[in-house]
Amino acid sequence: MRNTRVRKLGMIVAAATALLMVGVAVPATASAANKCPHMFGMPQRLVDAGGAVVQEWTVTDLRQSSDPAPGYPLAGRLWEATASVQAVSGSVTPIIPNIRAISASRTDYPVLWQLSSPAGISGATLAPGQTSTGKVFFDVTGDDPMAVVYTTGGPKPAMMWCCNGDMMMPMDDMMGMDMPMSMDMGDCPHCANMQS
Repeated sequence: MRNTRVRKLGMIVAAATALLMVGVAVPATASAANKCPHMFGMPQRLVDAGGAVVQEWTVTDLRQSSDPAPGYPLAGRLWEATASVQAVSGSVTPIIPNIRAISASRTDYPVLWQLSSPAGISGATLAPGQTSTGKVFFDVTGDDPMAVVYTTGGPKPAMMWCCNGDMMMPMDDMMGMDMPMSMDMGDCPHCANMQS
């Protein structure tokens, strides 16, 4: 009889543990699915050559920089972000000049690709599986930037990072840019809420 009770107690504990684990796992999965795809730190992909070349970019930590700008005459304040690019498939040459910072007032700050800094991201070609990480810099002459975009020469940016907690790019301002976003903001609960 005592053996039966111990066995039942063991089964109850095992079932409760399993339910607890499911209860913990489901909210984590749900919150990850609802995370803004345009948030700083979220990876975004570019696919070229019919899918033969895939590169994945991540941008984080957009802020005013304390780094020196050797040999570059700044007109404003130096800002930086950390960028990472991975060659998911095929060889990838990071095109650093495609990166820009944008302020909420739509002021556009091209990347200072010509700024020579040991902390800067390399533009060297990456073999499949390789990653390059480093800083990108901007000469901010007006309003503080709130977003970073990557363009591919078309009329619309291909990737964007704008959501950073309380520092989010107003989507109505972003949509009013001369280069509206190619991605649907409806896929992002944070950005979709900001479009009203």
